[in-house]
Amino acid sequence: MDAPDTAASFSYRSLHNLPEAAGLGSIRDMMQPGLSVAEVVERLKHWHYAMHRLWRIFLSRLTAEPVYELKMAWSYHAYLCAEQVTALRDGVAEMRHPPLGLEKIPHDALCLYFDEIQASPSAGPLIHAVYRDALPALRDSMHRHLAETNHLADAPTCRVVQFALHDIETMYQWGQEAAHSPYADDAPDFQLLTDCLLAAGGIGGNYCAPQEKSLTPRHAAQPFQYDRTPRRDERFPDPYNMGVHAEEFLYTPEFPARAKTLMMYYKRLREIDLPEMMAGILVEMPDKPWGFYRDMTRQLWDEARRAMMGEVGFVSQSIAWPEHVVVNFT
Repeated sequence: MDAPDTAASFSYRSLHNLPEAAGLGSIRDMMQPGLSVAEVVERLKHWHYAMHRLWRIFLSRLTAEPVYELKMAWSYHAYLCAEQVTALRDGVAEMRHPPLGLEKIPHDALCLYFDEIQASPSAGPLIHAVYRDALPALRDSMHRHLAETNHLADAPTCRVVQFALHDIETMYQWGQEAAHSPYADDAPDFQLLTDCLLAAGGIGGNYCAPQEKSLTPRHAAQPFQYDRTPRRDERFPDPYNMGVHAEEFLYTPEFPARAKTLMMYYKRLREIDLPEMMAGILVEMPDKPWGFYRDMTRQLWDEARRAMMGEVGFVSQSIAWPEHVVVNFT
């Protein structure tokens, strides 16, 4: 029997009309050529670099940022970035033998892009740059990949991307609300950031061919210096007052259970200083295996969550903790 002249003349159906290709798409979709392994790896490396830089930016600004809500958000977002860095590293490792080249900067313009964000003079420009420029660019790059790749041949990468998009959307939505805060009035030099991405071909290297751009550093003209001095907002007026000894109070049998519960809320909220301290370790301790940074970032986020549990506890009891509770360092 002669083969059909064209694929269009061949009708194919799955048995019992069940979904084709395990739900990844249609058989016809799976017949498309998609991307080469080299192209996929290159995009994974770009995204890895972007997520790693965002992780470091959050940590490097956390300690000296006075506003409690930003400390907590950046603890969470650093954790999300660290989890995605881990997944992207594993994705590259599945397709390449060591050395993986993950420490290589994909493009000098991309390096300047993140240097400018990290060196933002205040929280406002940083919020706008991260949440209204970097994360949308990263999200668009990943959506573009999903539109171009073969979802059967590249199924592992598609899964990594889909999980990453969930976390990116979580951070993005927080950032849209934060950008409308009076605390985020100042905006960054969006033109410089745009030019950096165009010069690099996009944050994932898959937006356009790299363009010739004249790039002059603005805030990143001098190397960024991590500020290790913890700062607090006006709700923490006396952080060095060590007059309250939570552990002694909790282990004194004469005090009632409700008082001890409130002291536990205090003890939890006071742990805001642990993310401040751990951020310094992560920023200032180079050349460790990535697993060290991943695990430490998970612990940092655990401590931030405990601090927020104390906040939630006080609010659940209708206690205005900024007015009635003096939270010190541990």
